Amino acid sequence: MERAKVIQVGVGGFGKNWIEGIKDVKSIQIVAIVDVVQENLVEALKVLGDGNIPVYLSYEDAFREVKADLALLITPPPTRHRLTRAALDAGMHVIVEKPMASNYKEGLELLAISQQYDKAVSVNQNYRWTPEMKAIRNALESGMIGKLGVVEWQFDRDGSRHRGPQSEWRKDREEPLLTELSIHHFDLMRYLLNVHPESVFASSFSPIWNERIGHSSASAIIKFKGGIHVNYFASSANKGKDTTWTGNFRLVGSSGTLEFTEGTAYYVTEAGERQQLELPELEYEGVAYTVNEFVLAVTEGRKPVTHITDNLISFSMVGAAVESSKTGHVVRLDTGHYQAY
Repeated sequence: MERAKVIQVGVGGFGKNWIEGIKDVKSIQIVAIVDVVQENLVEALKVLGDGNIPVYLSYEDAFREVKADLALLITPPPTRHRLTRAALDAGMHVIVEKPMASNYKEGLELLAISQQYDKAVSVNQNYRWTPEMKAIRNALESGMIGKLGVVEWQFDRDGSRHRGPQSEWRKDREEPLLTELSIHHFDLMRYLLNVHPESVFASSFSPIWNERIGHSSASAIIKFKGGIHVNYFASSANKGKDTTWTGNFRLVGSSGTLEFTEGTAYYVTEAGERQQLELPELEYEGVAYTVNEFVLAVTEGRKPVTHITDNLISFSMVGAAVESSKTGHVVRLDTGHYQAY
């Protein structure tokens, strides 16, 4: 298979992590990188180990001068519409970082833009792509714990740590926890359960020590098809021991439980006996999996797994949680997409 030529826009912060994650993916070739900060470009070239790769301070120049198949847009949500349209105009497929937009309404606008072209637009959801998550989904599909009925999910991180200049734009978001972090967890729920959400009832808030303008914590009751009840709590204002970025969760079935605790996946019998799940071998994980799967999908003529039409369902859960917190009402999601927020 011919390697897909890739232009990455945004190589500072998360963008640098992307460069580190995808530089050895065999199905792609990075042919240009773009950033508005020269120092970020210099550092990215060091990571790539190839000083001959063209660098640009302007995405317009890069898209005009370099022929590529795929644009990776690792930039803040308010830039996504402009950059996506420009990349599509240049004849490229597109992968954007999550969340796909600042809110669900803008997400629908991005979908409308993508539907004007014959190229694929997908959203990165790298939390799906680990051996542990694959093992848990496989266990669920095998019937290991019988009929699934209850999910308990807890996420705790101290958002004041590890905050660099590249994260400044997040400080003023109205709901930074729900829009920036919970999107990962909501999408992962959908991947593991493999069913659509039906409703969300949420309440976001901030403890007295919160440093951010927006709410840093939230509780939510989420109902999925098949009678699955999710009890979700998340906080980016934690004090004490942090969870992993995925959080800790339990999937409780009629004949046992699956647990993900401190990065390890377990099967727990009804008698309480606990054993680690056998993990599958993956050629790629995280963002490397995202990119490789996307290239394979395009080559095979199918939609990528996290195509924008699929990811809007995950994003609708975020919008529903925000609206529910504002109104105090349950927000229905029976159709997969809802039209508010």
